[in-house]
Amino acid sequence: MKALRFPIGITTFVLFFYAISTLVDIPYSLVFMLFLLTNVLFIWMVIRILKDGKPSEKTFDEYFYEDFPEKRN
Repeated sequence: MKALRFPIGITTFVLFFYAISTLVDIPYSLVFMLFLLTNVLFIWMVIRILKDGKPSEKTFDEYFYEDFPEKRN
């Protein structure tokens, strides 16, 4: 899980910077480049999470929510 902190952190930082850049007087070309970069980083982050993430040991037939210990009826 520690390996996933880097893509999540980078993507969050760039997305936050993009959101702030629309409010500040930054050239439109830079804002547009950040928009394109956030899309690429988001896809990269999703692929890394899906490849490196651990599957859940709980099934949907037994538990409705993964983080709630109560079993389904």
